[in-house]
Amino acid sequence: HDEHFEIKDENMPWNSFFTFTDEVLSPFENLCDCSRFGKNKDTARENRYFYEPHDNNRLTFLLKFGHRPFRSSWDVSYINEHSDSLVNDPQNVDIAQTLNWTEVIDNFVCKMIPRPTFFVFNSGLWADDELVEVDVQTKIVQSLSNCNIISVYKTTTIPMIDEPKNHNRDEMCQLADICYNVSWTGLVTPDKHADNVHFTPPIYSMLNIHLLSMLASGEVLAVNS
Repeated sequence: HDEHFEIKDENMPWNSFFTFTDEVLSPFENLCDCSRFGKNKDTARENRYFYEPHDNNRLTFLLKFGHRPFRSSWDVSYINEHSDSLVNDPQNVDIAQTLNWTEVIDNFVCKMIPRPTFFVFNSGLWADDELVEVDVQTKIVQSLSNCNIISVYKTTTIPMIDEPKNHNRDEMCQLADICYNVSWTGLVTPDKHADNVHFTPPIYSMLNIHLLSMLASGEVLAVNS
C-alpha cells in the first residue's frame, strides 16, 4: 500500500495497481507478468522479475493462490529475452504454463538463469491450499534440494482476529532448510493494522529487514555449504 496510490476505477483496481507499482520499481523491475480483475483468482497472475545490476541482486515474485495452479504468460526459457514488458490485459495474453507446486519448482524455478539461491514460500491464509498435504510438503523441499536451492518457509502472519486454520502448515518449518517464524505478528497492535489481515508499512519493513538479515547471515549460508 502507498499513500499516494488511490484506486479510482472499481472495475480494474488491481491492474491500476500493477501499472503504478511497475512504474515505482522502474528501472529495476523489467518484467511484470501481472493481471487480475476483481475477486477472480482463477485467472489472476502476478509474477514480477526484479534485477539490480550494480550489486547483482535478483528478486522474483511468483503468485499461486491456494489450490489454483500457478499461471505464467511466458515459458521460463523466454523470460530473459523480454525487457520493459508490462502485461496486464488478459484478453491479449496466451497463458504459456499452468503448474502445481512441484511443477513450478521443477519446470520453472530450477530452470531460471541464473538459478535462485533461495526459494522463500508461504501458504497464505487460504483454507484450500495444497500445503496441508504432507506428500506435497515433502516434494517441495526435495525438488528444491535436487537443484541446490535453499528452501525457506515463512510462517503465516497472524490476523487481529485469528483462527486455528491459519497455522496448519507450520510443520513445514521442520522440513525446510530455513524457517522464518513470524508468530510475533500476533502481538502487533490494532493501530499498526490496515485491516484484519494486512499491516501498515512499518510492519512490512520489519518483516523484510528481518528476512534479509536471516538470508545474509553466516548461519544461513552454512546450510548451502
